[in-house]
Amino acid sequence: MGRWNELRTFNLIEVLGLVAVAVSLVFVGLEVRQNTIASRAAAYQEHGSHLSNQWLALAQDPALTRLFLANEDNWHELTEVEKAQLTYIWIVSFRNYETILLQVEEGLLDQDAMDRLGWGEAFKPGYQAQMLWPDIVKYLSPHMREHLEAKFPNLLDKQNSPSDPAAASN
Repeated sequence: MGRWNELRTFNLIEVLGLVAVAVSLVFVGLEVRQNTIASRAAAYQEHGSHLSNQWLALAQDPALTRLFLANEDNWHELTEVEKAQLTYIWIVSFRNYETILLQVEEGLLDQDAMDRLGWGEAFKPGYQAQMLWPDIVKYLSPHMREHLEAKFPNLLDKQNSPSDPAAASN
């Protein structure tokens, strides 16, 4: 009977060890899941704050708002400094877009993150981005340039009219 007790004790210890390992794995899995959720929340918060700060800067500065509203009708009225300011605004915007895109591609953010953060299907760079694209693209990674040009082919359709001072210098 002494042998039976030793074997039984050994089996009990083995079962308890397996249960402990399983419980540990479940705990680690829950911790990883919780950490992933926290990382996603922090990324959404960071991008949301960045975008809010951009919009707030535009809302508080009439000169920036005027620049942001520049289009075909008043493009010729902008100075070279104002066009440079717009270029920098677009570079910052596309850099933010790129960061979110990379986080989606790496799986840190969900596939719908672009839409949820305001960079989805509703976002379409217009006339300003078309006019400034040759200057903007210099500051973007090749991956980002290819992505934006594929998603927004209008960026390559820089249509300079004779009344556009930039057309005269090109």
